[in-house]
Amino acid sequence: MPKEKNKITESAIYDKLFREISPVFLAVFVEKVLGLDIVEYAELKDKLQVTRQKETDTLRKVIDSQGNVFILQVEIQTRNNPKMAVQMADYWVLLHQIHGLPIKQYVLYVGHEPLSMPNKLEQPDFNFRYTLLSFSDLPYDMFIDSEQPEIKMLALLGNLKEADPFNLTEDIVKTIDALPEPVSSKESRLMQLRILIQLRKFTPQLEVAMLKAATFFKEEKDPFYKRGQAKERAKAEAEKRKIALEFKNLGVSIADIAKGTGLSVEEIEKLK
Repeated sequence: MPKEKNKITESAIYDKLFREISPVFLAVFVEKVLGLDIVEYAELKDKLQVTRQKETDTLRKVIDSQGNVFILQVEIQTRNNPKMAVQMADYWVLLHQIHGLPIKQYVLYVGHEPLSMPNKLEQPDFNFRYTLLSFSDLPYDMFIDSEQPEIKMLALLGNLKEADPFNLTEDIVKTIDALPEPVSSKESRLMQLRILIQLRKFTPQLEVAMLKAATFFKEEKDPFYKRGQAKERAKAEAEKRKIALEFKNLGVSIADIAKGTGLSVEEIEKLK
């Protein structure tokens, strides 16, 4: 039960993140990934209720450049759901009953495990299909060149090809650092990045890049320093060595740890 509870909690965290970046994310996703030429959006209630209630991730009534009006539904999945086709068919029936418009449904899988969900439901006298996409199949450079950090950070969920996750993470953190925003806003964006990056298990690279590039974080406020409140230099140095040892135990290269923490290679090699 505790393990299942943790899964539910993680899912809620990721859902909250994608809701926070939804306005910017949806526009880019629709244009660059789906190739839809939408000229007008009208937000619809994400809770569908007739005789029962269902909650969606993103639901819009849209008009494309040809004047076509339809319902656009985009769902984000962090885990494989073997019943996803049934769930999407249920959404389709409710949406058709409420709006009576054509419906385009998309599920975007952002998890780190291989995609294994079905994209269709076939029963006697009933056939249903929706569009299923895996973010890891999308080229990372579709997002990394964006000036908006909400989009730029999505590159880490894409197909990295030969790109180095450390360098990409560092680039994103530097973009956040350079924003003309209060430190509190930058901290919120970096926390979004921390949450997002866990979907691809790049946490060690992220932490090293944070230390090296996020100059707007004071040591005592850096989330990487386990929320420590002590300001004494000696304690900060001890904490830095502790963190370096954790990275070393995680298998992060000593060269990367040295770049991120400022410790010498010799100091890190001696840590036990």
